[in-house]
Formats: sequence, C-alpha cells, structure tokens
Amino acid sequence: GYLRYQKQQMQKAADAGALAGASALAYSGNWYAAAQNDTAANGFTNGNNGIVVQVGKAPQNPNPWEGAFANQPGYVEVSVSKAQPTFFMRVGGFNTVPVRSWSVASAVGQASGCIWVLDPTHPQSFLVNGNPNISSACGIRVDSSDPSALYKNGASGTVTASTIGIVGGCKTSGGGACRPPEVASLDSSGQLPTTGMATFNDPLAGLPAPPIAPGCMPNPPPNNAFTPGTYCGGISLTGNGTYAFASGVYTLLGGGMNSTGNTTLIGNGVTFYNTGNAKYQYAPVNIAGTAQTTLTAPTTGSLAGILFFQDPSITPNKHNMWSSFLGTNGEVYSGALYFPTSNLQYGGNASLSQYLIIVAWQIEFNGNVTVQNYTLLPGGGGPIHSAILAQ
Repeated sequence: GYLRYQKQQMQKAADAGALAGASALAYSGNWYAAAQNDTAANGFTNGNNGIVVQVGKAPQNPNPWEGAFANQPGYVEVSVSKAQPTFFMRVGGFNTVPVRSWSVASAVGQASGCIWVLDPTHPQSFLVNGNPNISSACGIRVDSSDPSALYKNGASGTVTASTIGIVGGCKTSGGGACRPPEVASLDSSGQLPTTGMATFNDPLAGLPAPPIAPGCMPNPPPNNAFTPGTYCGGISLTGNGTYAFASGVYTLLGGGMNSTGNTTLIGNGVTFYNTGNAKYQYAPVNIAGTAQTTLTAPTTGSLAGILFFQDPSITPNKHNMWSSFLGTNGEVYSGALYFPTSNLQYGGNASLSQYLIIVAWQIEFNGNVTVQNYTLLPGGGGPIHSAILAQ
C-alpha cells in the first residue's frame, strides 16, 4: 500500500511535468526547465534524495523514448523514479524497491476555443445581427465584462457552440438573458452559456510578424497571377476575373485588401499580413462578392495556420475601421483570421463548414456559418495550442 501511494504521487508529478513541458514546447519555450520545475513543485526534484527526473531523450530532445508516442515530435515525456524503502521485505534482504512513473503530453492538442473576442469592456462585442444561424463545433470566448458582451439581435436564428464562455453577460434583443435554443452552449450544464468567467489574454499574442520584403510588387500582376512579396498600397480587385495567389506571405503595406463583384480568389498555403507605415496608410480587409473563393493557410513555418494577420501594433479601431468577409457564394477560408486590434464582420454560407480560428477585437456575424476548429497542421493541431496528456 505504501509503494502504491508513492507511485501515485510520482504519477501526479510526472503528469504535471509533462503538461508543463508540452505547454512550453508549443510556444517554443524552455520545455526542459518547465517540466523540471513543475515536477519539483509536486514534490519530486531531480537529484534530491535519490530522485531521478528525466525529461525527454536528452535536454535537447523532448521526444518520448517509449510507449505509443516514442520518437514522435510534438510530445514530451517525463519519467520520475526513486528507490522506495520496504518494511517486511527487509527480512529477505530487500531494503528498497525501485518505483517509477512516467507520462507523455502532447504540445499540439486542440485548443478549447476557436472564436475569441478580445475587447475587455465594450457592449455587444460579440454581436449576432439579424437572424443568422451560427454553429461552432468548438468554443466561443468573449473577454468583455459588459452585461451584454454577447448580444443576439433578432427574433429567430440560433447561436450554438460546444462551449460559450463570457467574462460579462449574454443578452438577446428581447431583453432577456440568453437561453437555449436561441443561444446554446452544448457541453455546459443546461446548455447555458458560462458567464462571469475569468479574463483571458490574446491566444496568438506571441505570433511573430513576418519580415517585410523590400520593394513593391507589380499590382495588378501579369495574367492575374500574384506572387509573394510586398504590395504597396494594398490589393484591390474588381470585376469578373480569377486571381491566383502562389504560396507564401503577402504583405499588404497600406491600402489593405479589397475584393468586390464576381472576383474569384484562389490561393493555397498563403498568409496575408496587413500593416502600414507613414507613406502607405493602414486600411482594412474587405472581401465581398458572389464568385467562389478558396484561400487556405500554410501548414508549415512560423505562420503555419495563419491566413490573415493584422499587425497588432496598428490600432485601427481608433478610426472605427472594420474588416469584413461577406461573400455569398461558396467562399472557403481555411486558417486563422487574426485581427487583434480591429473589428471583424463575418457573413457565411450555411452550406459550408469553415475550418477557422477567428481572433478579433470585436466580431459581428451577419450570415449563416458553421465553424470547425482549424486543426490541419501536422499532428492534428492548430496555431492556438493546448497541452493535453497523451499517455
């Protein structure tokens, strides 16, 4: 019984260390130190009284060395071992017994939410305007402390998500609090949104800004074929053309991006970085029209999973600038729409399931949309990571 108790305590320490290491690994932190620190905080310090804590295969390699996830990247293994004293077994000359527990955690776990609203105080910072049906297979998180932080304006339509967490409150245009079936948090007790939750930070705050390539690319390009680079004054597309974007990073240096009419945009493995300077003033992104558009984010590199990336140092909401994605005929966006200091309008298409992560200062939905969490990176993860125990 004593040995079983010690093994349980060691298992708790190994689990805590593996989770800490995986959390640090997910954001390129010091996974080795994080794992050792959390294991020590749970009573097992490496080298103390014969305790051996091993993290990964070596201080430079977090990969597990045993079990189902052996040698797989994106995982961290922690082993805790110690020779424990015996009692009656000493009669037979066995004074100690080796006891060991180990744990493996994943650094590419699926984040709990895929729609994040960052404004900490504004009413209706998450606004469902009209009567659309919003269905999210992942969680909605609203940081505003206002009593009507999430506001559903309309007599019909629904907002459903796996979970809905709000720092403030949730109201409807009828004057009452949000209740199912109008607003339903499917995994919550009674399917009621969770209000009064703790505040949270921008989940993509550590995202590195891409370097801005020198010079200005030809705009529009020959044969409507865009290549990565810096587009001074942004990109503006009208008419009935089809525009192809080769894989890579497109810096919108002032002017933003505008697409209207029947334009079709096609790009695989692309990131649009929206910024500005004194010469080329920042402007929002506005994509509308009726033609089919398919844009998908890259799956490798520092911007893996990021489709649109608004420069966080820009504060466009001082000028009440909104970016919008309001197409009506089969638009497919796959990746993260990251607008940390600007507002975003989104109008979807009920027939499509979008693999998205949306992080914005405020969000307004004006059309039907079904959101699936973007987990298309190698290992099944996305740009917002969550460490989970794997073994």
